[in-house]
Amino acid sequence: MSETPEPLNNQKKRNNILLLLAFFFLLCGGGYAYYYTYGQFYESTDNAYVGQNIVYVTPQTTGNVNAIYVSEMQNVKAGDKLAQLDSRDAQLAFSSAKMALAESVRQIKQTQMLKDEAKNAISVAQVNLDKTKADLERNKFLLSKGAITGERFQNLEFAKDSADATLQMANKKLLSINALLKDKDISKNPQVQNAILRVQKTYLDLKRCDILAPVSGMIAKKNLSLGESVTPNATILSIVPQQDFWVDANFKETQLQHIRIGQDVKLISDLYGNDMTFHGKIEGIAAGTGAVFSLLPAQNASGNWIKIVQRVPVRITLDPKEIQTHPLQVGSSMSITVDLHKQDGGFLKRVTSKDENKLNYKLYDNSDNEAKALVKEIIEQNL
Repeated sequence: MSETPEPLNNQKKRNNILLLLAFFFLLCGGGYAYYYTYGQFYESTDNAYVGQNIVYVTPQTTGNVNAIYVSEMQNVKAGDKLAQLDSRDAQLAFSSAKMALAESVRQIKQTQMLKDEAKNAISVAQVNLDKTKADLERNKFLLSKGAITGERFQNLEFAKDSADATLQMANKKLLSINALLKDKDISKNPQVQNAILRVQKTYLDLKRCDILAPVSGMIAKKNLSLGESVTPNATILSIVPQQDFWVDANFKETQLQHIRIGQDVKLISDLYGNDMTFHGKIEGIAAGTGAVFSLLPAQNASGNWIKIVQRVPVRITLDPKEIQTHPLQVGSSMSITVDLHKQDGGFLKRVTSKDENKLNYKLYDNSDNEAKALVKEIIEQNL
């Protein structure tokens, strides 16, 4: 059996080493080319999750649950009735407040009539005072001639003082009445105002026995049972709006150097996979790392410190049209890639949110106007 010559084996080894070196340099070149043409202009992470403003519904008045009209995973529209509380106590309080307002208006109306009486009383008292003064002047001459007794003249003086006191009392009574009627508009009277506020408060309490949906969305969680006594501090429902979703991507701090507000983002949801690519933009970059705002922040001044690369939340807005065709769930995972070509955006400067993205709570705005109209009607009826 012949053996392979030693020079031939060495040649094969050199060829293998050269082949490995060539492959290594080719791999390095490819990696450099990838980074130079693509990698340096993109940042990616799979630590990203869908976010939304979860609306927690709480009663605005105390009562027992009489009816429930919704269930979990049901879609509702803003203003839909979710549940109803027992309204009998609220109805009684409202009726009492209406009667108190009517009584206040009538009392002010009666006071206005007393003002006319007080004016008449002042006129009568003034006439009586003038008469007693005239009598006193006439009888001074008679007293000097001895035509009347001193006792009679003294009685005339007493009558004059009495008439003067009566006039002063009438003037004070008129001042007192004027103080009660300082406002020409009866609805501006403090007593009536207090009754008006009570009517408005009890009317709102009555309306709030109907628990309404503050926003359109899906019922995510329901903590409500028939007959249960609820209070304004208890969360009974959670609603997730089905628009204006965003993604919070948690980038390593070493990835933030070239990330700027306004950059384009491509997102892949674990829910749809590669079949659907979402598009968005960087809306803002958090002012601190997630660890700083955690429930138990890290104590980096302790002796057993270990350096850990931190992550910073970056908020990404999504295309609403894509959300309509491919709905997302709050908390679902995303893999994102940021295009770093655009560098004219700010850093650590949050863009102003659009007004249409703000949630507003205007469920009972009409109730205020209804209560005011009702107050006006009660006042007019009792004038």
